Amino acid sequence: MLQAVTHFWKQLGRCVQTALYVLLSFSFTAGAAEFSLNIADIAAPDFSARGIALSLPENGSADLRIAELHVRQRGLRNVSLHCASFALSTVSMSCHGGSLAQLPGMTLEFDYRFATGSWQVSAALRNVPGKQLAIFLPAAMPQFNQGELSGMLRISGEASGVAAMAADMQLADMGFSDASGLHAAEKLRGTVKFAAARKAARWNWQGNIAWQSGELFWQPLYLRGEHRISASGSLDGASLKVERAIIDLPEAGRVQFAALWDMKRGVLAECKARGDNLALGKLFADYARPYLDKGALAESSLYGHADMDWQYRDGATQALHLVLRGAGIADAERRFALLGVNSEIDWQADAPRTANIAFAGGALLGVPLGSGQWAVEMRGMEFGVAQGVLPVLDGELELRDFRLHREGAAWHWQFAASLSQVSMEQFSQAAGWSKMLGTLAGSIPRVSYDGDAINVDGALLFNMFDGSVAATQLKLADPFGRAPRLSGNLSMRELDLDLLTRTFSFGNMQGRIDVDVNNLELQNWQPARFDARLSSSAGNYPRKISQKAVQNISALGGAGAVAAIQRSYLRFFENFGYERIGWSCALRNGVCAMGGVDNGNGGAYAIVRGGGIPAITVMGYNRSVSWDELITRLKRVTQGNMQAVVK
Repeated sequence: MLQAVTHFWKQLGRCVQTALYVLLSFSFTAGAAEFSLNIADIAAPDFSARGIALSLPENGSADLRIAELHVRQRGLRNVSLHCASFALSTVSMSCHGGSLAQLPGMTLEFDYRFATGSWQVSAALRNVPGKQLAIFLPAAMPQFNQGELSGMLRISGEASGVAAMAADMQLADMGFSDASGLHAAEKLRGTVKFAAARKAARWNWQGNIAWQSGELFWQPLYLRGEHRISASGSLDGASLKVERAIIDLPEAGRVQFAALWDMKRGVLAECKARGDNLALGKLFADYARPYLDKGALAESSLYGHADMDWQYRDGATQALHLVLRGAGIADAERRFALLGVNSEIDWQADAPRTANIAFAGGALLGVPLGSGQWAVEMRGMEFGVAQGVLPVLDGELELRDFRLHREGAAWHWQFAASLSQVSMEQFSQAAGWSKMLGTLAGSIPRVSYDGDAINVDGALLFNMFDGSVAATQLKLADPFGRAPRLSGNLSMRELDLDLLTRTFSFGNMQGRIDVDVNNLELQNWQPARFDARLSSSAGNYPRKISQKAVQNISALGGAGAVAAIQRSYLRFFENFGYERIGWSCALRNGVCAMGGVDNGNGGAYAIVRGGGIPAITVMGYNRSVSWDELITRLKRVTQGNMQAVVK
């Protein structure tokens, strides 16, 4: 647009000069003492003008009319420029107090020297409506639709082109939008100052933007006012250089940077950025999170402050120096949190470094984590911790050989670990489960993440309820997404029934059981499929079951056993003996296909087979039960101590 306007003035000046010298293509009325000049069409790339007429009344003014004016994809008809004072000679042409009929509120000044080809144009704007400026902008740009613009614009040059320009503008409630809806603004208030001067093929420039108020949406960013930017640099045909820039980000801090943009390749060639005492929460929420895809990080919040010094070159970060003070990250779904991080990290792309990272605590799936300090070895994009201790409640999780590295666009990691004795009572309370007794301990051979899923090699071994638990073939797909999927197998051996039943207020049972859960599939942590079987462990041990436990077990297969107790002498006994316990469930499509100690005869099956004196057998009668209904009834039993009846 700027080149088109300057080209028009130069062409017009040459035409007027030629007319004065050779009196071609004009009409002159001597009696009226008025000079009129009709000029041939003017055309250039992205610019054309037709029907150009210059009228010079005797009062020293001038009127320029253009029947059709086309600038790039914009077209205007009947453009009318009036110069309150117009001077024309064989040396120069000038216009003072100029006004455009299409743009009231703007005053133009123009001066052109024929001999040297030097020229200058200035425009003073006073409360010019933004909608009126839209006709002078390329159609592909967002268009002004509200507000007013005031200020000064100056452009000067010579025969070879524009040599200098300067702008000092004030925006009052300005707004714009584009057809796609991806770029829009409302009620922008502030000032814009810019100046540039050309020396040979190089432009030196500087500018300042003080955005005071208003809202801006520039996909994917949504920002409000109180931003300030000052910058200076240079521009040539190959690159755009920002020698120094300062950006004040509201509630986040100040960032200084220098950069070099390769215009031929369209890439950032170099950049250096520095910020002191930056507020990580505001910085991440407003300027980083909008660029993240859905996932755990995009749904997390950052805390604390940091000093940052970043160096970028050749398409990659070369150095990053971070000083973290009280920093932290927390997942919105309360899946993880790490708080109170204090550390100085001096990372170099081409040199090994070690960072000592201290943290005050955190949480994992609701379980609180204690404080610690880890030595992190850094070799380019590979990070490792040889050994790190993470306090978990009254125990410790010891990580070994932790490795983190980047492959393509995804991060990969792996580690081995062991868990010392952790109170199950504290663990269950922190996780929001029913109160459990005993301790939790175990070992984790190797856990790895490949960018899509977490895999466990070998078996996770734990000790709980005075028995053992082994988890094998575990895989967690989309672990940080909205719907993670867990699959694997569980094998539990010799769990203490006394600890189990006291934990869940189920009524007392004595003995030991084995539990197998194969082909387990959880979707968003809810069971979708499994084949589960519970049975008495082999060996000799006391086998007792209370009347209350009998009533509650009946919820799994029918109310027949409860009725038998109430109608017989057995109701006078508090505890009974049993020979064997067995129960199975194959979950498919939300329905549990149940069985007992054996397949039974017909529809009935034994859940508890009696033995000893007094003995009792508990039978189940429902082979198919809705999983949701089964869970609801069991919750009533364990939470409300109510008698369960399954019809």
